[in-house]
Order: sequence, then C-alpha cells, then structure tokens
Amino acid sequence: MTGTDRAAEPATDANAVVVSAVRREGRWITPADDHGIVVHGRTLRGLQTSAQQALTLQLGALEVPPVQVRPQSAALDELATARLRYNAALCHAVQTLRADGASWTDIAQACKTRIADVQAALDNL
Repeated sequence: MTGTDRAAEPATDANAVVVSAVRREGRWITPADDHGIVVHGRTLRGLQTSAQQALTLQLGALEVPPVQVRPQSAALDELATARLRYNAALCHAVQTLRADGASWTDIAQACKTRIADVQAALDNL
C-alpha cells in the first residue's frame, strides 16, 4: 500500500477535509493540495490545528469541516503493507482453526492476540 493509496482512503468523518503531511527537516508539512492549505508544525496535532485555522481563513466561515491529517512516508507505507499482510494471515488462521472446531479462547492464545481481535478477524472476511 502506497502513501497515495492511504491518502485516497476515505476520511473517518465523511465531512472532513483530508490533507497529507510529510516530514521534512524536523517538521510536518502539508504540500499544496486541492484545498490550498499549506502549513507546517512540529507535531501532527500542531499541524492539524494550523490546517484547521488555515481552512477557516480560506473559507471565511465560522463553521468549517474538520481537518484530518494523513502522514506520508516510505516507512509508513511499509507499515501499512505489513499490517495488511498480518490481517490477512490472522483471518486465514482464525478461519482455519475455527473450521476445525477450536474455541475462541484457544484461537486467541494460539494467535497470541485478544479474543475480540480474532472474532473481528472472522467478521472482516
């Protein structure tokens, strides 16, 4: 999964404005995007606050949609890919063990995870 793929994922809030952020010289920076917001900050929270203020100024309204920041980097892309692989492997293991009659407790212990996680893995099939 690339940063572009992750940036294209829908926002958790349907009304949110999503901006990507990259790390440069010790700061998070939003590159120019569709919304014309270009801000920077030492932390992601600081960047989000600045982006929210910039959007408010740009739109000239008191009520603006929330801003959601999506950090981008090769290391984060690698992590996202690893998580996808882990989730696929967990789903396969849960499905196989459950089909063989293993209890949720045994599956969680065998997979070294929580019962809620193994149940959720089966729900995600």
